Amino acid sequence: MKNLAVFALCSIATAAMAVQPTSPGSITIAAGATSLQTASLTNVNVTNKSNANNTAMQNLASNAGTIEIKGNSRQNVTTASSGSLQNESAGRGDFANQNVSSNAGRVTVFQGAYSEQTTGLRDTNVTNKAQGGDATALQNLASNNGDGIEIKGTSKQNVWSASSTVTNLASGNGAMATQNLSSNFGRVLIAGYSEQTTALQNASISNAANGARSHAIQNIASNDACDEPRDPCPTCH
Repeated sequence: MKNLAVFALCSIATAAMAVQPTSPGSITIAAGATSLQTASLTNVNVTNKSNANNTAMQNLASNAGTIEIKGNSRQNVTTASSGSLQNESAGRGDFANQNVSSNAGRVTVFQGAYSEQTTGLRDTNVTNKAQGGDATALQNLASNNGDGIEIKGTSKQNVWSASSTVTNLASGNGAMATQNLSSNFGRVLIAGYSEQTTALQNASISNAANGARSHAIQNIASNDACDEPRDPCPTCH
C-alpha cells in the first residue's frame, strides 16, 4: 500500500460541524508487506479547528484505530517555505485532534516488524491551542498515542526542525493542550528497539498554560503514561 500526498501553494482546513466521531476500525500491515505514507507540503497552511462544542480530527500520513504493524511501515511528512500546521480547539468543551506521521489508537509493532515515523519542518509554524473553556487540543508529530502501545520490533520516531516554531498553548478556563513530538503517549510497552529523536536548529519551542485550571503538556522524544488531569483522547482508546 502506498499513499502519496503532495501539496503546493495551497491551504488545507477541517472544521467540526456538529459531527460525531465514529468507532475506530482495524488497520493491519501484514508480514512481508510495505506501507509508505507520505505528505509533502510546500507553502501550505494546514488547519484543524473545532468550534462550538464539536470535534475536529485530522490525519496526515497517519493511522487511527487498532493498528497492527507486522511488516514495514514508513510515515513521512515534510513541510517547507513558510507553511503552517495548526490544531485548535476554540469553543467550550471542544476537542481538536491532529496527527502528523503518527499512529493513534491501539498500536502494536510486532517482533520482526519495522516502523519509521518522520516529521520534517522547515520555515514552518506549528501550533496546538486549547482556548475554549474545558477545551481539549491534542497534536501528535511522529508519535504514537493510545491506550496500548507495544513496540516488540523496531520503532524509529524522528522530528527535525529548522527555522521553525513549535507552540503548545492552553489558555481557556480548564483547557488542556497536549503536544507530542517523536514520543509515545499512553500505556507504553517497549520489548524491542525504540529510537526517539528530536533535532532542532534555529527553532523556537514553547509550552504555556495561561488559563485558570488549564494544563499544557508537551512531550519531546519522550514516553508519557498519560497521567493527565483527564484523558485527552477518549475516542482513540
